[in-house]
Order: sequence, then C-alpha cells, then structure tokens
Amino acid sequence: MVPVAAAQMASIDSLPGPVPPHVLLKAGLRLTHFSYSPSGQAWRVVVPVSLGAEYRLAPRFSVYSQFEADLQASRAANGRRRQATAVPSTAVALGLRYYYNQPAKDKPLHNSSLYGNYLALEGNLERSEVTAAYVSRSRRQAPTSLTPGLYAFWGTQHRLRRSLLYDLNAGLGVQMPPYYSYESIVPAHYQVAAQVNIRVYWGRGF
Repeated sequence: MVPVAAAQMASIDSLPGPVPPHVLLKAGLRLTHFSYSPSGQAWRVVVPVSLGAEYRLAPRFSVYSQFEADLQASRAANGRRRQATAVPSTAVALGLRYYYNQPAKDKPLHNSSLYGNYLALEGNLERSEVTAAYVSRSRRQAPTSLTPGLYAFWGTQHRLRRSLLYDLNAGLGVQMPPYYSYESIVPAHYQVAAQVNIRVYWGRGF
C-alpha cells in the first residue's frame, strides 16, 4: 500500500500546475500616494489611480507598463464651493520583472498565488506641477516638470481574492535632471532616489 500511495503522490506532483496568465490587466490604487489634508473649514484629498498591464514572456519573466495619476479634490476655506479636481502629477513606466521563486519551464508549479516575489528594472517618466513658491502670480497656469528615472526594485505580487491582488515593492534608482515647461528654475543634477510602493488592484488575466 505504501509504494502505491507514494507512486500516486509522485504522479500528482509531476502533473503541470496552473500557469500565470499571459496578459494581466490591473486597475486600482497606489496607496502610498494617498493623502488627506484638513485645514480649518478647507480640505484636500489626493486619490492615486494606478493602471497596469503585464505580459508574461516565460514562467519567470514578464514585461509590464504602468500609468498612474494623482487625482486631487479640494474644498475652499469659505466652504461654499468645491474647487475643480486637479491632476498635480502623473507617471508612466515600462519595466522587466524576474519572478525568481517560480519554477522553470515544463516543471510543476506549486505556487497557488500564480505570481510571487520578483526583481524588476524599471524606467519611468514623472510629470509634476512645480510648487507654488516658484510660480509667478502673472501666470495663469503653474509650470510643470518632467523627470525621467531608472529604478531597480525588489517586490512581491500576490492574490488576495479571485480578482483582487496586491503589489508591494521597494528599490533605489537614479533620477535624471528634470525638464521644465518653460525654463529651468533650479540647477539640474542627477539624484539618487528611493521608492516604496503599495498598490492594490482589481486584476483580469487572459
């Protein structure tokens, strides 16, 4: 009986398990950018929207793209009118992930989460409104800056529910000198930067 049971277990283990979807579409929130600032009768809230698409090249490798925007809503101090929603910053990113805890091709997959821990290399471009201290009162629109960056991340992505998942990562990178919409405000330098991101998504795989 024991040899038969062992043989049955071995045959089960040898069966190919579920594989990650070739394409994963994600829509959710970048929680580390959420903020709420009350001040007397006024308030300001920033809701960070995150959209992503990931294409699995192999069980361990994928390419991905992201678009993120911080949507801002606020209420005037007089409490009589709500100011228009603004988008103070947006970002686009393109990267490559290596899921190092996934088995190689044609081997059984025992990771029920279908995703797992990863290392990533990401290039991004962030657009931000320049702070009010640099804005001339004669200008109707605040100037903006475009800042390219290159980052290396360690992260983990797992399912919470059938269509709900989370993506956590942290890493270091280099930010290139920013480009301003009309003129350089401060001296431009390369800078070392760090990021910690917590994202919660609704995801759909194909």
